[in-house]
Amino acid sequence: MISVVSLFRNKKKLLCLNKHKTGSFSIKPYVSGVTLGQSTFISNLPKKYWYNNLPGSFVILKFLSRYGIFSNIFINNSRKYSLSNGTFCQVLDFFSEFNLIKISLPSKKLKFVSGWNFVLLGKNAQSDYRYHCIGKAGTNVLLGKKPKVRGVARNPVDHPHGGRTKTNQPEVSIWGWIAKRNK
Repeated sequence: MISVVSLFRNKKKLLCLNKHKTGSFSIKPYVSGVTLGQSTFISNLPKKYWYNNLPGSFVILKFLSRYGIFSNIFINNSRKYSLSNGTFCQVLDFFSEFNLIKISLPSKKLKFVSGWNFVLLGKNAQSDYRYHCIGKAGTNVLLGKKPKVRGVARNPVDHPHGGRTKTNQPEVSIWGWIAKRNK
């Protein structure tokens, strides 16, 4: 049994801190519908042996039902698909003779994956993230984005386009190559 202890933000993503029965801690992506103190689980057993069917649990893809929603599919011990805020995948069809499952990705592309991959039940949190307005440049700095200064806004000593005079004909790149050719 695993219980959700706290939530925290790492740049743009929400993560949750989980405490195991053994007393150890782990971090996993936050899924919408998970609450503080909720019990989740990791299982490689069929659905009839699951403790609960709540979001935030790690299960094997083979044991999900058709049209089941999941996110953060693990292939070769790394997260591959449906990692962004608000995204999810869906099980479309089972091919038990080949142990393949047809899934629909967030981009509506169809993909065949092995049934033995672990997935996280539910869809990723912050589905309204695309509507966020940054507001000011200082917010980007807090998110870890470095500011970019245009070449024309610099001094001529620092950049070939600098000085706001446009006297360098033709305009050149930082290394002195011609940047804009006649088209």
